[in-house]
Amino acid sequence: MLRMDVPTADGRQELERHLEGQMRAQERQLVWVRLGMALVAALLLSIFAQHVEALPVLLALLGVVAVSTLAIPLLLTRFPAREVGIVSTALDMAAVTLAVYTAGRAIDAYLFYGIVILGTALRFGLGASIWSSVVMSGMYVAVVLATTSFDDPVRRLLATHVAYLISAGVVTGLFSRIVIGRATDNARLLQRLDEEERDREHARERELLSRLGRDFAASLDRDTTTRTIISASAPLLGDVSLVYVVDDASQRLEPVAHGGNDDELAQRWRAHAAERRARLGEGIAGGAAATIAAVEGARDSAAPGDPDGMTVLELAWVLAVPIVAGGRLFGVLATAGPAGTPPPSDRLRRMAEAVADRAGPALQNAQLWSDLQDRMTREQAAQRIKDDFLSIVSHELRTPLTSIQGYSQLLEARLRTNRAGESKEMAHLRVIRSQVGRMRRLVDDLLDVGRIDRRGAVSIETVDFDLAEQIHEAVARIRGEHRERHIDVRVPEAIGIHADRDRIDQVLSNLLENAVKYSPDGGPITVTADPRGGEIDVRVADVGIGIPDEHRENVFERFYQADGEAGRRRGGLGLGLYISRAIIDAHGGRIWSAPNTEAGRGSVFGFRIPRIAMPLASAGIVPTGEPPPFVVRRRDG
Repeated sequence: MLRMDVPTADGRQELERHLEGQMRAQERQLVWVRLGMALVAALLLSIFAQHVEALPVLLALLGVVAVSTLAIPLLLTRFPAREVGIVSTALDMAAVTLAVYTAGRAIDAYLFYGIVILGTALRFGLGASIWSSVVMSGMYVAVVLATTSFDDPVRRLLATHVAYLISAGVVTGLFSRIVIGRATDNARLLQRLDEEERDREHARERELLSRLGRDFAASLDRDTTTRTIISASAPLLGDVSLVYVVDDASQRLEPVAHGGNDDELAQRWRAHAAERRARLGEGIAGGAAATIAAVEGARDSAAPGDPDGMTVLELAWVLAVPIVAGGRLFGVLATAGPAGTPPPSDRLRRMAEAVADRAGPALQNAQLWSDLQDRMTREQAAQRIKDDFLSIVSHELRTPLTSIQGYSQLLEARLRTNRAGESKEMAHLRVIRSQVGRMRRLVDDLLDVGRIDRRGAVSIETVDFDLAEQIHEAVARIRGEHRERHIDVRVPEAIGIHADRDRIDQVLSNLLENAVKYSPDGGPITVTADPRGGEIDVRVADVGIGIPDEHRENVFERFYQADGEAGRRRGGLGLGLYISRAIIDAHGGRIWSAPNTEAGRGSVFGFRIPRIAMPLASAGIVPTGEPPPFVVRRRDG
């Protein structure tokens, strides 16, 4: 089973880094120890110079040791501490061996090996300490045997000295094990503290970036969004920051927001950027926009012409990160430090890229909102022009139609007075009056469509009336215009209702005329009305051509006719059902179409409204702008 506390590869590397740091610190401390020992040895040699053989050689050895010791800090900057320690230990062993060889008659010369063993133990631990003591004991034995006679005191004490060296290796090794173990524990503790601090820092960064993302998306206005990007991210970036957007027409960068710790410098930077607008690919900011990658530069590498203002504004460095979303470049986030500031750290680069990543969707949403507003403005302008046109044309048509209708009635009255019985002229005048009435209805429909488009609904004026009587009147009117058609009425004797009488009559007329028009082969038309609690259900059924299922949901859209060109030949603009739905919606009801399953062919159009309808005005709703909640919104046709 794997232990949960087994260090990962990154953890081992971090531990090794801490241990390397401690070994380097230890080597620097040993430098002072070795220099002190060399100084003490030099003083002792000076004091007992007359009793020391080969004094110049020993002083030279001390000089070599001192020089090599002074070189250790330089070596530590280029090589690992372990390698420097191995070389240093080897030099110490060689120096002590030469000293013992030179001063072979000195009984205590071997003690310098103990210092070397101690240094080895502190550097490399128990095993290295014992190994070095054995090696140096062998070197000492070889030197003593080569430089002394059989009865020399040094040779007689050789076994004792070797035992001392071996014992020193063991004791110092055990001591070093404790010291190195504690150093390792300290390194692990420092590693854990660093990891916890990094985790806390990353958690703070994630929380901050999450808050930045929410702040950036709080507004759909581009200027507000860019100001939020700068103000919210300023603590994470350099002393001054700019947000550029791309001018697609000129392919240049335009500064739109600035901020930072030094507001005066930020203003000057923005003014310079606005006066000297960089092209895509020019300078640091332009390079980031052209390559879609972060670009960093220092003042000594400023681009020709200084488009980033590094020389003029005395900026030490500039970091530019592209703002991208959905594969599209929306701008550049640039941050800089004034003269004397250190170059950007890895954390600053990482945060600048993270801010740009979150700014991209915010600017994209702002751009989409701006495009949508422009489109809505254009569509509203076009809608106003269309509505004005319909209104003007409709009113202009009503005047001549009124005159035609009036004069036709006058002619019909004179003919009826002067001539007894039916005549061709009378029939022609009736046709004229019929067509004039049809044209007036078309004009009224156009005016209603204009009102619906402007207000989102139609206004109603409610009164108390008998719906059954109204249905009979509408059927009688249709029968008079289409004497050959059979219309069956199945309604109660009386249906009291509080609604707009004229508008309901308009709906009934539209449904009846629709049934007649789409029953070209004749066939009965059935009108039913059923009170159902607080609502009235009215249906008009025919046995005509019917409506395909794929067109059934669209028949209430304006200018829509289910059978296309065939419907155009039957006449009409396709507005009757559209207006009828708006009227029923305004009454708080619903209108629908369905196949005539009872007859096996044809269609059924019906509507259901409450017995007491609430007009818009009495509900405190102005009949303009957005429709009330109970009015179903319509798609544009």
